[in-house]
Formats: sequence, C-alpha cells, structure tokens
Amino acid sequence: MGLKENVEALKQELSAEEQFLESVIKAEGFFKRYKKVLIAAVAILVLAVAAYLITDYIKNRNMTLANEALATLQQNPSDANARAQLKEKSPQLYMLFQYSQAVKNGDGAKMKALEAKVKDPVLKDLLAFQSASVAADAQALDAYAGRQDAILQELATLDEAFLLFEQGKGDAARKVLERIPLMSPMHQIVQNFLHYQK
Repeated sequence: MGLKENVEALKQELSAEEQFLESVIKAEGFFKRYKKVLIAAVAILVLAVAAYLITDYIKNRNMTLANEALATLQQNPSDANARAQLKEKSPQLYMLFQYSQAVKNGDGAKMKALEAKVKDPVLKDLLAFQSASVAADAQALDAYAGRQDAILQELATLDEAFLLFEQGKGDAARKVLERIPLMSPMHQIVQNFLHYQK
C-alpha cells in the first residue's frame, strides 16, 4: 500500500511540474508574440512619468521665480527686471500686481486700461467696481450694482448713495439705498447711514 501511495504522489508531482512548464511555455509564446507591444507600452509609461515629472518641476520653478519677482516688486515697484520676470512666469499674478498698484495709487485710468486686458472674471469685476469708485462716478456705480453677477453689488449701491448724498440728492440716495435687502449684512450700515443723514 505504501508503494501505491508513493506512485500516486509522484504522479501528482509530475502533473504539477508539467502544468508549471506548460504555463512557462505559454507565457514565453505570449511574450514572443507581443514583445514589441509590451516594450512599447513600457517605454510609453516611462516617457509619460518622465514628462509629468519634468512638467511638474518646470511649473514649480516658474512659481518660485514668479513669487521671488513679486517679493522684489513689493519692495521696489519700479524694478523693470522683476516686472519682466513676473509677467513672463505668471501673467495672472502680474495682472494682480498691477491691480494692487493701481488701487494703491488711486489710478482710475490704469484700472480702466487693466479692465480691458484682464481675462479673469473676478479681477475684472473688482476692477469695474474700483474704477467707478475711484472716479466717484455715480452712474458707473449704478451700472455696476445693476449687474446680477457683481461681487460687490451692495457695496457699490452704498457708495453710489454716498455720492448722491454728497451732491445734495438725498431723496435719490434714499431710493438707491432701498435696493439693499433687509436680510443683507449691509442693512445695518444703511440704517446707520440714513440716521446720520437726517
């Protein structure tokens, strides 16, 4: 009986080795058949990873250079080299810097010029409000406040009313202030403003 069990064990062992050799031969045949495709896939994967790493490095380097240029410009706004570097490395940050300088200097003409160039909708909106506010133009503030997408709509309304009060048009200013809803955070400011204008 022991011999019969040994023979069975040998058969099973040989069967397992045969299956292993068969799978190795199939894998070798698969590799030979698709060798070029597999090598191309690996090469593409390596190139994709390398391209991603290089792109990420360049993007981080440009961001670092743009931040350094901005820091230099904050210390010395007339530095032409820093301006050129910031404009080249990060045009959006350059536009934001120009906006901050125009607001700091109260330069309404510069704000209008920037508003025509800017593509970012938030910065464009801020420029529209600031240029109307700096110019003390009640009509421009009214036009801005009348836009549905205006970010500073209620502030523009308040600014417009203030200008109208300064011009002695109290009734018109009160009508403008009525546009600010009761639930607005600005409503208390409106109430205080009206109280001191009586």
